[in-house]
Amino acid sequence: MFEAWNANLWKDASGLMLWMSHPAWPSTVWQTYDYDFDVNGTYYGARKACEPFHVRADPQKWEVTAVNHTARDLKGVTVTAGLHDLSGRLLGSTRRAKLDVAPSTTAIAFTAAFGADLPDLHLLRLSLEDSKGRPLSQNTYWRYRETADMRALNKTRAVRITADLGHVSRSGARRTMTATVRNRRAAVASMVRLSLLDAQNGRRVLPTLYSDNYLWLLPGESRTVTLSWPADALHSGRPALRTEAYNSARTLTRA
Repeated sequence: MFEAWNANLWKDASGLMLWMSHPAWPSTVWQTYDYDFDVNGTYYGARKACEPFHVRADPQKWEVTAVNHTARDLKGVTVTAGLHDLSGRLLGSTRRAKLDVAPSTTAIAFTAAFGADLPDLHLLRLSLEDSKGRPLSQNTYWRYRETADMRALNKTRAVRITADLGHVSRSGARRTMTATVRNRRAAVASMVRLSLLDAQNGRRVLPTLYSDNYLWLLPGESRTVTLSWPADALHSGRPALRTEAYNSARTLTRA
Protein backbone atom coordinates (compact mmCIF):
# COMPACT_ATOMS: atom_id res chain seq x y z
CA MET A 1 0.00 0.00 0.00
CA PHE A 2 2.71 2.46 0.92
CA GLU A 3 4.78 1.70 -2.16
CA ALA A 4 1.65 2.20 -4.28
CA TRP A 5 1.35 5.60 -2.63
CA ASN A 6 5.01 6.30 -3.50
CA ALA A 7 4.33 5.39 -7.13
CA ASN A 8 1.55 7.99 -7.35
CA LEU A 9 3.21 10.62 -5.21
CA TRP A 10 1.35 13.96 -5.50
CA LYS A 11 -0.59 12.78 -8.57
CA ASP A 12 -3.72 11.30 -7.04
CA ALA A 13 -2.23 10.35 -3.66
CA SER A 14 -1.24 12.91 -1.04
CA GLY A 15 -1.72 10.68 2.00
CA LEU A 16 -2.59 7.18 3.17
CA MET A 17 -4.50 5.94 6.19
CA LEU A 18 -3.85 2.49 7.65
CA TRP A 19 -7.08 1.27 9.21
CA MET A 20 -7.28 -0.95 12.30
CA SER A 21 -3.56 -1.15 12.97
CA HIS A 22 -4.29 -1.59 16.69
CA PRO A 23 -6.64 -4.61 17.00
CA ALA A 24 -7.97 -5.64 20.40
CA TRP A 25 -7.39 -9.33 19.69
CA PRO A 26 -4.89 -11.43 17.68
CA SER A 27 -5.33 -10.84 13.97
CA THR A 28 -3.65 -11.73 10.70
CA VAL A 29 -4.92 -8.74 8.68
CA TRP A 30 -3.99 -5.04 8.76
CA GLN A 31 -2.02 -5.51 11.96
CA THR A 32 1.33 -3.73 12.39
CA TYR A 33 1.89 -4.63 16.04
CA ASP A 34 0.33 -7.13 18.39
CA TYR A 35 -1.82 -6.81 21.49
CA ASP A 36 1.19 -7.81 23.62
CA PHE A 37 3.40 -5.10 22.04
CA ASP A 38 5.24 -7.52 19.77
CA VAL A 39 6.01 -5.97 16.36
CA ASN A 40 4.97 -7.96 13.29
CA GLY A 41 6.61 -8.29 9.89
CA THR A 42 4.01 -5.96 8.40
CA TYR A 43 5.43 -3.10 10.45
CA TYR A 44 8.92 -3.48 9.00
CA GLY A 45 7.56 -3.63 5.45
CA ALA A 46 5.50 -0.49 6.00
CA ARG A 47 8.39 1.34 7.65
CA LYS A 48 10.75 0.46 4.81
CA ALA A 49 8.30 1.77 2.22
CA CYS A 50 8.05 5.05 4.19
CA GLU A 51 11.78 5.64 4.66
CA PRO A 52 13.05 9.11 3.59
CA PHE A 53 15.11 7.66 0.71
CA HIS A 54 13.67 4.50 -0.79
CA VAL A 55 14.18 2.19 -3.75
CA ARG A 56 11.18 0.25 -5.02
CA ALA A 57 9.84 -1.78 -7.94
CA ASP A 58 6.42 -1.75 -9.59
CA PRO A 59 4.97 -5.29 -9.16
CA GLN A 60 3.25 -5.08 -12.56
CA LYS A 61 5.75 -3.44 -14.94
CA TRP A 62 8.74 -3.97 -12.62
CA GLU A 63 10.03 -0.46 -13.17
CA VAL A 64 12.67 0.26 -10.53
CA THR A 65 12.25 3.71 -8.97
CA ALA A 66 14.16 5.85 -6.48
CA VAL A 67 11.95 7.81 -4.07
CA ASN A 68 13.00 11.02 -2.33
CA HIS A 69 10.66 12.03 0.51
CA THR A 70 12.91 14.86 1.72
CA ALA A 71 13.15 18.57 0.88
CA ARG A 72 16.64 18.34 -0.63
CA ASP A 73 17.96 17.16 -3.98
CA LEU A 74 19.55 13.75 -4.37
CA LYS A 75 22.43 14.15 -6.80
CA GLY A 76 24.31 11.31 -8.47
CA VAL A 77 22.71 8.42 -6.57
CA THR A 78 23.18 4.86 -7.83
CA VAL A 79 20.38 2.31 -8.12
CA THR A 80 21.43 -1.35 -8.28
CA ALA A 81 19.36 -4.46 -9.01
CA GLY A 82 20.39 -8.10 -8.79
CA LEU A 83 18.35 -11.27 -9.32
CA HIS A 84 19.05 -14.34 -7.18
CA ASP A 85 17.66 -17.86 -7.04
CA LEU A 86 16.99 -19.51 -3.67
CA SER A 87 20.55 -20.85 -3.51
CA GLY A 88 21.70 -17.23 -3.64
CA ARG A 89 23.20 -17.59 -7.14
CA LEU A 90 23.18 -14.38 -9.16
CA LEU A 91 20.96 -14.70 -12.23
CA GLY A 92 22.43 -12.73 -15.11
CA SER A 93 24.32 -9.50 -14.56
CA THR A 94 23.74 -6.76 -12.01
CA ARG A 95 21.95 -3.66 -13.34
CA ARG A 96 23.10 -0.16 -12.31
CA ALA A 97 21.93 3.33 -13.09
CA LYS A 98 23.02 6.76 -11.84
CA LEU A 99 20.41 9.48 -11.55
CA ASP A 100 19.26 12.62 -9.76
CA VAL A 101 16.05 12.73 -7.74
CA ALA A 102 14.38 16.07 -7.05
CA PRO A 103 12.87 16.83 -3.62
CA SER A 104 9.61 15.08 -2.77
CA THR A 105 9.44 13.13 -6.01
CA THR A 106 10.50 9.89 -7.74
CA ALA A 107 12.78 8.93 -10.64
CA ILE A 108 12.74 5.77 -12.77
CA ALA A 109 16.10 3.99 -13.07
CA PHE A 110 15.31 1.01 -15.34
CA THR A 111 13.04 -2.03 -15.69
CA ALA A 112 13.91 -5.34 -14.00
CA ALA A 113 11.87 -7.53 -16.32
CA PHE A 114 10.36 -10.81 -15.10
CA GLY A 115 11.44 -12.81 -18.16
CA ALA A 116 10.40 -16.33 -19.10
CA ASP A 117 13.96 -17.54 -18.47
CA LEU A 118 13.79 -16.71 -14.75
CA PRO A 119 12.76 -19.21 -12.03
CA ASP A 120 9.12 -19.11 -11.00
CA LEU A 121 10.26 -17.91 -7.56
CA HIS A 122 13.36 -15.77 -7.11
CA LEU A 123 14.60 -12.66 -5.31
CA LEU A 124 14.98 -9.14 -6.66
CA ARG A 125 17.48 -7.28 -4.47
CA LEU A 126 17.53 -3.50 -4.90
CA SER A 127 19.88 -0.96 -3.36
CA LEU A 128 20.23 2.82 -3.39
CA GLU A 129 23.57 4.53 -2.66
CA ASP A 130 24.51 8.18 -2.49
CA SER A 131 27.19 9.79 -4.67
CA LYS A 132 29.90 8.61 -2.23
CA GLY A 133 28.73 4.99 -2.21
CA ARG A 134 27.04 5.13 1.18
CA PRO A 135 23.87 2.99 1.48
CA LEU A 136 20.57 4.86 1.61
CA SER A 137 18.07 2.04 1.07
CA GLN A 138 17.90 -1.69 0.42
CA ASN A 139 14.81 -3.59 -0.62
CA THR A 140 14.15 -7.28 -1.39
CA TYR A 141 11.20 -8.66 -3.36
CA TRP A 142 10.35 -12.34 -3.65
CA ARG A 143 8.86 -12.55 -7.14
CA TYR A 144 6.59 -15.38 -8.22
CA ARG A 145 4.29 -16.11 -11.16
CA GLU A 146 1.60 -18.00 -9.26
CA THR A 147 0.88 -18.19 -5.55
CA ALA A 148 1.69 -21.91 -5.59
CA ASP A 149 5.24 -21.09 -6.73
CA MET A 150 6.05 -19.97 -3.19
CA ARG A 151 6.02 -23.65 -2.17
CA ALA A 152 9.60 -23.69 -3.43
CA LEU A 153 10.52 -22.10 -0.09
CA ASN A 154 9.64 -25.42 1.56
CA LYS A 155 12.43 -27.10 -0.42
CA THR A 156 15.08 -24.47 0.21
CA ARG A 157 18.28 -25.83 1.73
CA ALA A 158 18.47 -25.30 5.50
CA VAL A 159 20.74 -22.49 6.67
CA ARG A 160 22.54 -21.67 9.89
CA ILE A 161 22.19 -18.20 11.39
CA THR A 162 24.75 -16.91 13.89
CA ALA A 163 24.65 -13.74 15.98
CA ASP A 164 27.35 -11.62 17.59
CA LEU A 165 26.04 -9.39 20.36
CA GLY A 166 27.55 -6.05 21.32
CA HIS A 167 27.70 -4.62 24.81
CA VAL A 168 24.58 -3.25 26.49
CA SER A 169 24.55 0.54 26.85
CA ARG A 170 22.36 2.59 29.17
CA SER A 171 20.41 5.74 28.46
CA GLY A 172 18.04 6.71 31.24
CA ALA A 173 15.39 4.03 31.66
CA ARG A 174 16.28 2.27 28.40
CA ARG A 175 18.90 -0.26 27.37
CA THR A 176 20.40 -0.63 23.88
CA MET A 177 22.39 -3.40 22.22
CA THR A 178 23.60 -4.19 18.70
CA ALA A 179 23.43 -7.64 17.12
CA THR A 180 25.17 -8.73 13.92
CA VAL A 181 23.45 -11.72 12.34
CA ARG A 182 25.05 -13.72 9.55
CA ASN A 183 23.89 -16.41 7.14
CA ARG A 184 26.51 -19.19 7.28
CA ARG A 185 25.15 -21.46 4.53
CA ALA A 186 25.02 -21.54 0.72
CA ALA A 187 21.32 -20.73 0.42
CA VAL A 188 19.09 -17.74 0.98
CA ALA A 189 17.94 -17.29 4.59
CA SER A 190 14.23 -16.48 4.39
CA MET A 191 12.51 -14.15 6.86
CA VAL A 192 15.12 -14.16 9.63
CA ARG A 193 13.31 -13.16 12.81
CA LEU A 194 15.07 -11.75 15.88
CA SER A 195 13.55 -11.96 19.36
CA LEU A 196 15.03 -10.53 22.54
CA LEU A 197 14.70 -12.88 25.53
CA ASP A 198 15.52 -12.80 29.22
CA ALA A 199 18.53 -15.15 29.46
CA GLN A 200 17.47 -16.29 32.92
CA ASN A 201 13.90 -17.45 32.26
CA GLY A 202 13.66 -17.48 28.46
CA ARG A 203 10.71 -15.08 28.31
CA ARG A 204 10.25 -12.50 25.54
CA VAL A 205 11.24 -8.95 26.44
CA LEU A 206 8.30 -6.76 25.42
CA PRO A 207 8.18 -4.14 24.13
CA THR A 208 11.49 -4.28 22.25
CA LEU A 209 12.33 -1.96 19.36
CA TYR A 210 14.41 -3.39 16.48
CA SER A 211 16.02 -1.23 13.80
CA ASP A 212 15.16 -4.05 11.36
CA ASN A 213 13.70 -7.54 11.49
CA TYR A 214 12.32 -10.36 9.31
CA LEU A 215 15.45 -10.20 7.16
CA TRP A 216 16.35 -11.84 3.86
CA LEU A 217 20.06 -12.74 3.89
CA LEU A 218 22.01 -14.00 0.92
CA PRO A 219 24.72 -16.65 1.51
CA GLY A 220 27.46 -15.17 3.70
CA GLU A 221 25.57 -11.90 4.13
CA SER A 222 25.33 -10.18 7.49
CA ARG A 223 23.20 -7.40 8.93
CA THR A 224 23.68 -5.33 12.07
CA VAL A 225 20.50 -4.54 14.00
CA THR A 226 20.06 -2.24 16.99
CA LEU A 227 17.73 -3.37 19.80
CA SER A 228 16.26 -1.12 22.50
CA TRP A 229 14.06 -2.01 25.47
CA PRO A 230 12.86 -0.59 28.81
CA ALA A 231 15.24 -1.60 31.60
CA ASP A 232 12.40 -2.87 33.80
CA ALA A 233 11.18 -5.22 31.03
CA LEU A 234 14.32 -7.35 31.40
CA HIS A 235 14.12 -8.43 35.03
CA SER A 236 17.40 -10.34 35.23
CA GLY A 237 19.33 -7.70 33.30
CA ARG A 238 20.83 -10.50 31.16
CA PRO A 239 19.70 -10.35 27.50
CA ALA A 240 19.73 -13.20 25.01
CA LEU A 241 18.88 -13.14 21.32
CA ARG A 242 16.84 -15.84 19.59
CA THR A 243 17.26 -16.06 15.81
CA GLU A 244 15.12 -18.17 13.50
CA ALA A 245 14.28 -18.23 9.81
CA TYR A 246 11.75 -20.02 7.63
CA ASN A 247 14.53 -22.42 6.65
CA SER A 248 16.61 -22.54 9.84
CA ALA A 249 16.39 -23.90 13.33
CA ARG A 250 16.17 -21.60 16.33
CA THR A 251 19.43 -20.54 17.92
CA LEU A 252 20.03 -18.68 21.17
CA THR A 253 22.93 -16.33 21.80
CA ARG A 254 23.56 -14.86 25.27
CA ALA A 255 25.21 -11.50 25.81
